[in-house]
Amino acid sequence: MAKSAMPRNKPDPGPRTARSWPIRAFLGSVDTMNSAITVLLCALLAVMSVLGFAQVIFRYLIGSPLTWSEEVLRFALIWLPFLGAGLVVRQGMLVAVEIVLHTAPAPVARGLHWAVLVISAAFWGILLYYSVIMLSLVSGTRAGATEWPMSYVYLAIPVGSAFALVNTAATALDRATPVID
Repeated sequence: MAKSAMPRNKPDPGPRTARSWPIRAFLGSVDTMNSAITVLLCALLAVMSVLGFAQVIFRYLIGSPLTWSEEVLRFALIWLPFLGAGLVVRQGMLVAVEIVLHTAPAPVARGLHWAVLVISAAFWGILLYYSVIMLSLVSGTRAGATEWPMSYVYLAIPVGSAFALVNTAATALDRATPVID
């Protein structure tokens, strides 16, 4: 097959270094974990939609409200953002002051990017640490309507923080080791 005479215009990705297999394996496993979490979040959102609809039907059409559905919805609303936080971290969609990064010189923008990653990692680490402590404090309590242990609900915080911390590390490694074509 003949090569095209037209030159390809590829943006310069900057310095190129080869990713070692541990980094590739880590990034691949993080992306696989994120895909599984995305499916889980979609299923959770579907369950929440069905429960919310059922709650309205039972309350206003049948006249006999479900006693447990509101509590399950509330628990799902707690899990949803904590699980989703890691995905948002990895995709770089957290709230940021983009104008500063775009107007700053390249070295300053790179420094700010790394500072944000370090501060984010510190935040997720602190949240993980204190949420584990909090989890031990609520271990004996149960929810009112479902009688589920409240530790299941509070578990969303350390699990979500751990996912976000792993995704912050993956983002840092992904940015630090560009791919060679």
